[in-house]
Amino acid sequence: MKALVDFDKPLVAAVHGAAIGGGTTMLTHCDFIYAGESTRFQMPFINLAVVPEFGSSCSVPARIGHLRAAELILLGAPFDARRAVELGLATEVVADNDLRAKATDTARKLAAKPAAALQASKRLMKQPFREQIKAAMKAENEEFSTQVRSEDAREAFTAFVEKRKPDFTRNIKSQATA
Repeated sequence: MKALVDFDKPLVAAVHGAAIGGGTTMLTHCDFIYAGESTRFQMPFINLAVVPEFGSSCSVPARIGHLRAAELILLGAPFDARRAVELGLATEVVADNDLRAKATDTARKLAAKPAAALQASKRLMKQPFREQIKAAMKAENEEFSTQVRSEDAREAFTAFVEKRKPDFTRNIKSQATA
């Protein structure tokens, strides 16, 4: 994660299929994100009784604002490529068949630019937020470690394996009777 946050060259991503959890949050560290028209995104951390990761508790609100970030992170609902572009989480929706070519074309255009100026420009754009992202990643890892061992997480994972909707009220009931 740290290597991706500190990477000083432009990152071009071509996203196709399902980008769930880390598949979505890692994109907040990319500079160009092309999403295939069939791509589906989701940050289901809360649904699994854990917290966001990869600095996304900082990077997503910084990129799209608190209200929109709350919708995606706190509700954990899936969204499509067009919504990702509307929110500023993707650069462009591209036909699935043209996705790789579009990302490659962008990478070639970037490779033709003066490397030192390109890297310095990226560093300058990321500099104000880099330490905040790293602090968020540290805090998320600590909280994740706690939450993943919780009764709610146990219920979420059990429900997932049993292919049923989790019932988090069970834990409230058992805590009330304890």
